[in-house]
Amino acid sequence: MQAQNKTKAKTQTKPKSQKASTKTTTKSTAKILYVEPEDRNYAQNLGGHMFWDYTAREGNALLTDWKISKEDYKNLVEKYTYKTFEEAYKNLPVLPAPSEVDTREKMTEYSAGELKARVEAVDNYEPEPELKTENDRYSKWMMDNAKKARKGLPFDTIPFDKKWPQYNKVLDKLKAATTKFYNQNTDIVHYNETPDYDRSCWLLEKQGGAPRFYYNIYSPVVKQIIKEWFGSDECKRVQGIEDELRARVAAENPKKTPDWFVEGRKREGEIVAEYNRKLLQRWMQKSPASLLAEYKAAIVKLIAYNKEVEAIRGNEPMTKEYISVRCSVREGIKSLFQGYLYLMDLSDIPLVRSPKTQEGAKKFKLEDSPWKLSYPYNIRRE
Repeated sequence: MQAQNKTKAKTQTKPKSQKASTKTTTKSTAKILYVEPEDRNYAQNLGGHMFWDYTAREGNALLTDWKISKEDYKNLVEKYTYKTFEEAYKNLPVLPAPSEVDTREKMTEYSAGELKARVEAVDNYEPEPELKTENDRYSKWMMDNAKKARKGLPFDTIPFDKKWPQYNKVLDKLKAATTKFYNQNTDIVHYNETPDYDRSCWLLEKQGGAPRFYYNIYSPVVKQIIKEWFGSDECKRVQGIEDELRARVAAENPKKTPDWFVEGRKREGEIVAEYNRKLLQRWMQKSPASLLAEYKAAIVKLIAYNKEVEAIRGNEPMTKEYISVRCSVREGIKSLFQGYLYLMDLSDIPLVRSPKTQEGAKKFKLEDSPWKLSYPYNIRRE
């Protein structure tokens, strides 16, 4: 079979049962995941029948050629760097409106720009240079002691903090508050565990795997979405406009991009964006609101534990035990912020490409496909 419109029903004859002597005839049609690229029209190629139709051309999930200067990105990170954990908590983002990310370009700006900058800024939250300096000093002290001990040389004993039992109670509370999130994010589904090709491709694009809870929520949605555009009403409407544009191009053979062509492609883009908003609404309905609330509640707890450790220390000098617990709590807070932001990422959804208007192009050229093939495809069925 070379194309969707060439699919033929196959007649199969099956016995009703092992004992029955009569036979019935039924018809079954193979479910086509995709067809050979040369048989797809322009609108169909904006999406596709399989995962790689949506992502492989960009090389990194949905990311397009959107770019940001190093200076602007640095400013973006600084914008989302907060002086205190409380300030960072108050500025936790919420999911964007579908209209804010309804094209791959908008999604890339959100995912590779704002969200990436937010994640990078987490490491800069509530800077404490004195704590880092003391931590480095103790680390060097312990390393020097270890070297001397190996050589049989005398070494200085590091003082033991008598408040350690109090610090230890904070660690117990830290563990109780964060174990669930740790287990969720370390329980990974790998591509070889998936039941079908599309879901394994989705995990491969995620650099080998995804947390099981995330996979269970979104991979069925991805698998469904990647098949829908090809035969959707929106796809047919886009192709109807495209056919008119191509007929006029053939008749007029313009050298520069005509205004009517730009307007036509913009109308196509509006239909694509409208379709993508529907996909985003479905995706966001799956977002685990209860889990986001749990992350926020846990962040509040750990911020309180961070202050509790400081209160236990009081006005006394920093000790190894104090530094160890403070660093553990701080890392716990940062990991929760990062986990929350991970759930804000929408770039795994297979959005349909926006048609290129070619507005302002030096030379008008009507492309046959919105992307070029880099390797051959084979027909697959399920």
